[in-house]
Amino acid sequence: MSFERDVELLTTEAALCEPPPASRLEVMGPDGERFFGGMVTAAVEGLEPGTGCFGFITDVRGRILASATVLALEDRLWLEIPKGRGRTIIEHLEKYIVTDQVEILPLGDMASVRIAGPKSAEALADLGASAARDLTEPWSHTQVEFLDYQARLVREGNSATPAYSLWQSSAIAPLMADDLAEAGLQRVGREATEALRIEHGYPLWGVDYDDANLPQETGIEDAVDYEKGCYLGQEIVARIHYRGQPARRMCRLVFESGHLPAAGAEIEFDGRSAGTVSSVSPSPRDDAAIGLALLPRRAVEALPQARVRIEGRATRFEALAPET
Repeated sequence: MSFERDVELLTTEAALCEPPPASRLEVMGPDGERFFGGMVTAAVEGLEPGTGCFGFITDVRGRILASATVLALEDRLWLEIPKGRGRTIIEHLEKYIVTDQVEILPLGDMASVRIAGPKSAEALADLGASAARDLTEPWSHTQVEFLDYQARLVREGNSATPAYSLWQSSAIAPLMADDLAEAGLQRVGREATEALRIEHGYPLWGVDYDDANLPQETGIEDAVDYEKGCYLGQEIVARIHYRGQPARRMCRLVFESGHLPAAGAEIEFDGRSAGTVSSVSPSPRDDAAIGLALLPRRAVEALPQARVRIEGRATRFEALAPET
C-alpha cells in the first residue's frame, strides 16, 4: 500500500479503512430518549427509528465529556463515544437518574467495519446491501444482509468523503472485513484516512480536544442544537454562542514545504505560547503537511495576515468555523 494510492481510492473509489477507536453504549427504558436528551447538545428527542445525530455529552460547566454519535432504534438508543470513555460516561449519566425509567449499558461486544469513498454505496449495493443507496442523510441507518452476514449499516456524517459503518459483533466484524476484501474492496492504511480527516477539519475527542474544552472551540458547528430543550451545561454553551467569544478555536495548520513537526510540537504567537499541535499529517493534495490545533482567540482575531511559529518556522493557519 502507498499513501498516494490510498488517497486516490478514498477520493475516487471505495475502500476498507480502519474506523476511529470507539466504545458503544445502549440507552434503554421508557424515559431513555427524554433523559439522554437532557445530557447531550444534539436534538435527540423525537428522532425516528433509523435516524441519528452527532453531539457532545457535556457537564454542568458546558465542558465536553465525550463526543457521541446517536442512533435511534425502535426501543432504544445506541451511542458511539471515544474509546475508553464508556465507564466514565455511564457513571456520569447515572448520577442524574432520579425517578427516570432508564438503563445505560455497555455494548462491549460491538465493533464496526468502515467503507469510505464516493463509490461506497455502489460497492455495498453490488454486494447485496442495496439499502446503502437509500441512506442519504448523515447518521441514517438500517439493518442489512449481505455476503451471509447481518449488520447495522450507518451512513456516517462529518466525513471527508462518503462513508459507511457496518456495526456487528466484535467477534464477527474482522471476518466480515476479510470477506469484503476478498469480494474486491481494497484496504487502505490509517495514514490516508488521517490525512483526509485533517484536511476536512474534523477533530477527534481525546486527540484534538477533550474535557477541558467547550463545544464552540471544536469547530464542529452542527453538534449543537441551539433550539432544543434544556441540557446539562446549556446555559454556558448558549452564552458563548450568542456572545461569540470562545477562548480558543480549532484551526487547520498548513506547514511550509519540508516541515513536518510531530504532534505535541509547541506553538508560539506574538512571542507567547499558543498551545500545541494536536494532529499532523502529510497533505493528501500536495507536498506540504497539514495539522490541527486549538489556538487562542488573540491569534484567530489577527487573521488573515497572522502566522504562528512552530519549531522556529512561520506557519499559516485558518479557523475551522466562522465567527458566531
